[in-house]
Amino acid sequence: MKKMYSILSLGIAATFTLSGCATIFGGGDMQKITVNSDESKSMSVGYLNKKDNSVDIIQTFDAPSVITVNRESKDLVIKSTDTNCEEIVLEKKLNPWFMGDVLALSLLSTTVDAVTGAMWEYDDTVSIECSK
Repeated sequence: MKKMYSILSLGIAATFTLSGCATIFGGGDMQKITVNSDESKSMSVGYLNKKDNSVDIIQTFDAPSVITVNRESKDLVIKSTDTNCEEIVLEKKLNPWFMGDVLALSLLSTTVDAVTGAMWEYDDTVSIECSK
């Protein structure tokens, strides 16, 4: 019985050591974003390439909807195929859980969160306005 607790404790310790706070507690490398629209519209979401201001589309969807995106070190752009709708840029922000890695002075945890993208987050809800 004591051996089982030791193995279980070692497994739990390894999980926390080999993963970052943002990965474990801050939602991991994926994020759900609620996209609201006053009309049902076909939309796309992609990562903004700041070098040439292009957008690398990752998925299309019909709004209103909840989409799931990978967290990246790039801003997201959500736009409609309808030119009467505004384009929304979701800027990446530092995930507050990433500060747990920094406070723990864990180089491994900060590296895990940086590599997986868990150190970043976007707004949870956006509204797309379309002119009539």
